[in-house]
Amino acid sequence: MTKFKSVPFRYLPNSVHWDYCMTVSKALADAPPALLAALGTLPAEFDRWLEVETALMNWVAKSYLTEEIATAARRMNRALVALKAQVRSRRFSLAPDIAEAAYRVYIMLKNYGWVYLKSYGERLGATLAILQQLNGAFAADAATLGLAAHTRELQEAREEFKRLLALRDNGSLDKPEENFKTVMRSIEKVYHRITVMVDAGAAINVSPAFEAFINRLNPRIESLHDRFHRVRRNMRLAQPEGIPPQVFTGQPLTPTPAVFYTAPHGEILRLQLGRDYDVSYRNNTKPGTAQCTFRGKGLYAGNRTVTFVILRVED
Repeated sequence: MTKFKSVPFRYLPNSVHWDYCMTVSKALADAPPALLAALGTLPAEFDRWLEVETALMNWVAKSYLTEEIATAARRMNRALVALKAQVRSRRFSLAPDIAEAAYRVYIMLKNYGWVYLKSYGERLGATLAILQQLNGAFAADAATLGLAAHTRELQEAREEFKRLLALRDNGSLDKPEENFKTVMRSIEKVYHRITVMVDAGAAINVSPAFEAFINRLNPRIESLHDRFHRVRRNMRLAQPEGIPPQVFTGQPLTPTPAVFYTAPHGEILRLQLGRDYDVSYRNNTKPGTAQCTFRGKGLYAGNRTVTFVILRVED
């Protein structure tokens, strides 16, 4: 059965969120009568909140601070990119302490995903969390890597970005009463109710119109997942197949189990070695317990480690 793939709206940039909602609205307007009858007042409620969001988008576009905010966002993005580049370059240092510190900070940064693709609010939250990590749990590593200047620039850029957003949001008399966060949450609730009803209709074969509606929107949803939800594909949630006991040979043992991942829309994916993840091993030569670590890449971030046993078989 075809299933409606969900979109976690709150992680979309505002412009992409609005564009996708317009796509949904047009799809609902062209839906067959059987589907519209089943949905009742939900399409009208969805469109009502979309009108509010459109008013917010128009207000932002006309704000005299829009260009200044965009400039501040670019400065913050550049500071974060420079910070990441410094950390990546230090991963290959010949000094073990520097290389190890760089690897720890690199994994921490990677877990936040593509920050510059997030909405303004999410961007503020992600950069704040990174700064707190660099000044807290990873302070010693940051000092070892000489990240003080990069951290200071990111902090200053973030403060300027935050100041301009506050000035825009609080300084305009013609600003709509609702804010983006409230509107997005309201739209998401209505959208969820629509998807549940469409899925239910497709499951009991009320009308082929339900499945046709799903098939029109799912490609769009998949595209959004690939572009804006990389951070949500965390390798810690991956499910490798169990590794059976290995027989000691005197040589490093490198079993490669299949790795599966449940995508945000519910589909189970089989990941590909080299494209979605790399694999490394520890203690995999002598009898005992060995470790196999899957390191995400591409659309996947973070690590997942599993163990396996190496047995000595007596003659």
